[in-house]
Amino acid sequence: MPTFSSSMQYSRQYYAEHGLGSILVFEYLYFLLQVQDGRNDMQECLTLAVKEYQSSGIHTKVDESIQKAFDTCGDNVDALCPILVHIAKENQLLLTSSTITDKDLL
Repeated sequence: MPTFSSSMQYSRQYYAEHGLGSILVFEYLYFLLQVQDGRNDMQECLTLAVKEYQSSGIHTKVDESIQKAFDTCGDNVDALCPILVHIAKENQLLLTSSTITDKDLL
């Protein structure tokens, strides 16, 4: 059984990477559940969203962008927040996915 050490510390960058990844996956999940072809299995759609995030190259691109942001801004939250929002907007899975077509969104 895994245990979690209360002394384990993660960096802000770690939280930014996982937080942005989660946001992008859940946003894509929302759209997968809205398409007209009848997708309604939450687990199946979540699995598809995670696979799309990992296989599309977005995961790597997001992590690299976040690394650059932290290299530039350090831990300055005021400077990082707008950059992180920009990274999320530029890397929406809906914009790059082949799973959802324009017809699905009508």
